[in-house]
Amino acid sequence: MASTSGYKVFAYALHILCTLLALVLISFGIYILVSYDTNQIGSLAAYSYIGIGVAAIIIFLWGYLAAWRENVCCTVTFITILYVIIIIQLALLFLLTRSESTAASNLANSLETTWEEELNSPGAMSLYENWFHCCGRGSPQDYIVNERLPPATCFRDHDRSKADNLIHTGCRVEFENYWQHLLSIFNIIGWVLVAVELILSIVSCGLCNSIRNDHRRSFY
Repeated sequence: MASTSGYKVFAYALHILCTLLALVLISFGIYILVSYDTNQIGSLAAYSYIGIGVAAIIIFLWGYLAAWRENVCCTVTFITILYVIIIIQLALLFLLTRSESTAASNLANSLETTWEEELNSPGAMSLYENWFHCCGRGSPQDYIVNERLPPATCFRDHDRSKADNLIHTGCRVEFENYWQHLLSIFNIIGWVLVAVELILSIVSCGLCNSIRNDHRRSFY
């Protein structure tokens, strides 16, 4: 059977790993809110990632102090609250994973505003067109119907001398795919966080029993 010090070292290592994963999720949620003009669904997704991370960090601080003080009562309370948080996180991650496509579509709506700006101030779409190697909102036809020629950013290597260099993929679908990919990655990170938390709960149970046994031995 592992000693109390062994359990504590393992628990500390899991606390650090969980904290790092939680910080990644919080950073992603903040990135969504700060970098883009999100609608209600996009904001809900961002706040969900932040909530998952913040709740985890708060309970991890409690668990770290409980392990450091070798307090049985605090450790039991930590394990109980951790299981409650895990249940809430599982519900949020299930919803986030199930609604990946919907969230990606709503987060990509910020491109619509940029397209409106492009119609009034040419060059607004250049960031997306250079980034994703795309053209227009849906296709180069978007420029043509608005009585404009596709800009240089719509051509490979910005070479407008050959018609074959024209990029036919629209930026809307590329931006939506970008969000779909990001959401998939951070949902996986969320599931990994929950898995590590479950391992941490088991280790914390072992630590609690070890501390209780040490206290019993001290009476003899």
